[in-house]
Amino acid sequence: MIEYLKPWVDLYKVDLKGFNDLNYRKLGGVLQNVLDTIRLLVEKRFWVEIVTLVVPGFNDSDAELTQIAEFLASVSLDLPWHVTAFHQDYKMQDRANTAAGSLLRAAEIGKRAGLRYVYAGNLPGRVGTHESTYCPSCQTLLIERYGYTILKNVLQDGACPTCHTPIPGVWH
Repeated sequence: MIEYLKPWVDLYKVDLKGFNDLNYRKLGGVLQNVLDTIRLLVEKRFWVEIVTLVVPGFNDSDAELTQIAEFLASVSLDLPWHVTAFHQDYKMQDRANTAAGSLLRAAEIGKRAGLRYVYAGNLPGRVGTHESTYCPSCQTLLIERYGYTILKNVLQDGACPTCHTPIPGVWH
């Protein structure tokens, strides 16, 4: 099926809701299917970004976040991982909103696992540098963001203007 889509689809956003199969099944999915799909998409050279909604008391333990980060790092250190804040807006109203500190902790876990592009979202202006893209080689600020707004983009032909390191992504 993925081969069939390749001529028409370049990019995938995959929601990785946690790393606990029992919780995944409660949500109607199977963790291994999602993990296999992520591996296959990267293997077939689609651009893939991973989003994990960090839900207090559901998937926010250091152990589970570390398992997610280590899995993603085993697939590719260049996989962008977006850890986003849960808001008590819809169905899961028995959980607290995700605190900025929890997102920062998740982002640091991703960085420790070796992921080069970890972003914290849904809390504009409250997660420090984790909204923006930095060069993994020289730490130059490449794409400055505030929420979904791009404030600055200094990439030159998909590379860092300072050290010329290619930055993976779709830039056209």
